[in-house]
Amino acid sequence: MTHDLGEAIRQTRKRLKLTLRELSERSGLPVSQLSKLENGKQRISVDLALKIAGVLHVPVTSFLAVPRPTPQARRSITRVGTGTRHETRGLVFEVLCSDFRDKSNFFWNVTVYGRSLDETGGWRSHSGEEFLQVLSGSLELHTRYYEPLILERGDSILFDGEMEHGYVCRSDEPAVLFMSNSMVPQFGSEASPSHG
Repeated sequence: MTHDLGEAIRQTRKRLKLTLRELSERSGLPVSQLSKLENGKQRISVDLALKIAGVLHVPVTSFLAVPRPTPQARRSITRVGTGTRHETRGLVFEVLCSDFRDKSNFFWNVTVYGRSLDETGGWRSHSGEEFLQVLSGSLELHTRYYEPLILERGDSILFDGEMEHGYVCRSDEPAVLFMSNSMVPQFGSEASPSHG
């Protein structure tokens, strides 16, 4: 995979008629490091990929995506208000695109109306990563190793789901969130993160 990423960088650079030295000058990365990346002798981090993609004017996913042997063309649509709803203490989860099989991410609209950790079911944790963005209202996010964080409309956060966390509504109206959980497949089957 490292070699494929390096080859993608090399091909893009050549298509733009850039030498390694020119890419080095524009990106601020040493020629030796760029050469190692292109030859698959150094792993590419997200920071490096972002820097190189910015210089080459291509999406960063060009360097981070794992190529599939056969291209896929799947899609799943959830019309507004039609997702499967799960209600727990102080929270409502609406599952989005649940008919998309063998996925590694789960998507939710979440309404938080509980006004304390107690009212929203306390601490929770799950494998993978969690991303959330506040669509309306104000959220107080509790995480085990950090001070509580107030997130307002438009704010977003990504964190490790295994770190215990909890949600509290801080606005007069319920806080509405868009949430995505990336999952680590277990035993080859699809498992949904537990928010209950």
